[in-house]
Parts: sequence; structure tokens; C-alpha cells
Amino acid sequence: MDWLAAAADTHPEVPAVITAERTVSYAELDCAANGVASFVTAGDRSNAVAFWGDRSLETVAAVWGIPRAGMTAVAVDPRTPPADAMEAARAAGVHGLWVTPDGGFDQLLDRGAAGFEAKPRPEAAYIVFTSGSGGRPKGVLLTDDNVAAAVAGSRDRLGNGPADTWLCVLPLFHVGGLSILWRQAESGAPVVLVDRFDPVAEALDGVTFASLVPVSLRRLVATERRWEGLRAVLVGGAAADDHLLAAARSAGIPAVPTYGMTETCSQIATPSPGAPLDGSVGLPLSGAEIRVLSEGAPVVGVEGRIEVRGPMVSPGYVGGPERSGDDWLTTSDLGVLGHDGHLSVTGRADAVIVTGGENVDPEAVQRVLAAHPAVRASRVFGLPDSEWGMLVVAEVETDVGSEELEAWAAERMPPNMRPREWRIVERLSDKFGT
Repeated sequence: MDWLAAAADTHPEVPAVITAERTVSYAELDCAANGVASFVTAGDRSNAVAFWGDRSLETVAAVWGIPRAGMTAVAVDPRTPPADAMEAARAAGVHGLWVTPDGGFDQLLDRGAAGFEAKPRPEAAYIVFTSGSGGRPKGVLLTDDNVAAAVAGSRDRLGNGPADTWLCVLPLFHVGGLSILWRQAESGAPVVLVDRFDPVAEALDGVTFASLVPVSLRRLVATERRWEGLRAVLVGGAAADDHLLAAARSAGIPAVPTYGMTETCSQIATPSPGAPLDGSVGLPLSGAEIRVLSEGAPVVGVEGRIEVRGPMVSPGYVGGPERSGDDWLTTSDLGVLGHDGHLSVTGRADAVIVTGGENVDPEAVQRVLAAHPAVRASRVFGLPDSEWGMLVVAEVETDVGSEELEAWAAERMPPNMRPREWRIVERLSDKFGT
């Protein structure tokens, strides 16, 4: 499944990736992917190669080039502390880290100009880490079949095709960002790649599809601008209430709620563009099944644990047992399945904090704080916030100030994990969140 090579063969001059500085054609991106494949096979062979998932042309080339070299591409969050990144990569079987050469994208073009004979693709083309909602992040195995099923189901629901341009402001170490690259290459269509949120409002001009988290959508609505030509803006990563979605639609942003996870290769339930807002995330994509269990039995109209299955569902985790295609995947989400088959996501079955579209495990934050010599005890929880969905709040039993704790956290946690509110106390409260 090398959609990039196919697109480069059938329409080489079509733009593949558009950034603020440069437009790269499918022929050029294909050549750069050959350059990556050549680089990673030049040294000792490895079954898996990690790459930093920043939003850059070099990373996009690595997403395609590493599997072309017969190796599993392992996406790593560049915000992760080096020791944690090394531990996760080693657990995934990584013996090498893809580092962009000094010459950047142009050097990849030069290296790939001689061509590259593609190797047999690995059984798991990609490993993408979860956000750590159940503890430490887990490496999710994604096969070519998973990706193909997810892309086909998404296209059937959304109707995107070769004439559509998709804005990507989601990180390329998350399946949400990677799925945009996969969808567009399969269609032979352009991706507009934006490396930070600030210019998103301008980048929306001229695109037909986009994927955002609720906090980004809320900021766009606040600009009071209107956009023409947008066909659908997928909103996921965290719950988006119908008031926000309705406000976006009034501003000319055709917001569509969507539900998915790393294990389902991105979305698995989404309404059709333009469908009325009813508090649900729509029907399962074609090929997918969703059910809700309460007390071990499937229920309709009653809240329970969401389970999913289908060809887009991962066969398992790094180091874990293999999941067959007939097995249901039990998620950490709660929901209600309507009699019409529409799914409403009502909350989480665990203590995860969803902030800015990313999952934060409170226990992981507490483990870092517990290592501070002046911290006697801590409690980490989420509080509702109009902008971020939830804020990470740390209540800490200590004699030092919040500035010292902030500095400690900044050295040991990625930005999304760091508490945004600190409560320094002599003794932890008996009631959670007070």
C-alpha cells in the first residue's frame, strides 16, 4: 500500500504538500521518500525506525519512506523527554532514530534522485503511541489493511476526493495527523501543512476539509470571520458540545463531530457533512461495528462502555497479545447507542483528563511530582474550562512555591501534561477537587 508512489506515477505534478514556504509535488515527495528510505537502509538494518512527529516536509517524507524501506515507522512525540522517548522506542523494537539531514528536504531530493527499490513492507507499517489515558502510552500496531479500511470508511462517509485540499494542523505523532496524509495520498490530493495554530485562520482560505480539536475550533469562531468553500471540518480529540458546533456552522465553518482513537486508525464514527446536530457522533463508518455494554451485556438507549471492531481496528499493542479481527476492542469511553444506531459519547470510564484534545493520565503527573524532594503528597485532577475543555490541576502538599514546581514539571513533562493551575496546601483536602 504505497499510495504516494501510485500518485507520483499517475499525476506527478499535482501538489502533495503545501506549506507557507513551499509547495511540493507528488513526484518530489516520492523522490524525498526514496531519499529517506536510502538513508535508513545505509546503516545497520533495523526492523523499526523512529521519527520525530513534527509538522515538516521531512517528517512527511519519513512517514512514507520508512515503510518503503521495509521497516516499521514509529511516530514519537518531539515534546517527550529524551529518556521517556528512548524507553518507548526501545520497547517498540527501534534501533535507529530518523534525523533530518543538515541539507533538509533538498538533500532528501538529491539522495532520492537515483531511485530506490522498495522492500517488502512490514507486517505493521506504523506504530503510533496512545496519549496515555490508561497509564503509560502504549504502542499501537497499525497495518496497511487497517489504514486502507480507515481511509475507505472515511471517504465513503465524507465524500472527499482528488479535488479536495485538507488542512493539517494536528501533530504527526498522533493518528489524527497521520490519517490526513494517508487520506490525501490515496485520493492524490493536497495537504496544507501548518506547523502551529496561529496561521490556521488564514490557511483555511482555499481548503475544503480540515481536522481540528475543540479548542482550535473555539478560537476560530472567536475571530468572527467567515470562510467560503469549506465542505467539512472534523472536530475530535475531545468532546465538542452542540453549542460550539452550531456557532461554528453559523460562522461558515461546517463543523462535523467525529469519534475515534489510535486503535481505530483515527475516526470510526462520524455524521455525514451537513447532518443535523443531535448530540451524537453519528453512525459507524462502513465496515465498522460499535456496541455499548452495561453489566456485560449489549444495551441500547442506556449508558455503558463503548466497544468497537472492524478492519480498521489495530491487531494489538507492542509486546501485547494479538487481537483477531472478530474480537471486540473495549475502549475507555462511555456512551449511549441510540435505537437509530447513532452513538453519543458521554464521558470516560477512567480518570483521564482530556485537555486541548490530548489525554493526560493524572497518575503519570503525580509520579513526576512525587520525585520532587519537597513534595509530601499530591493529587491531580481536571476542571472544566471553556477554552481547553479541561484544565490539569495539581493540589500539592509541600512547603515550596508553585514557581519551583512549574520549573520541575517543565524539565520532566511535555507541555500537555503540565498542570495549568497549582494549589499549594499544608495538607491534601479530603474531598476530591476542592
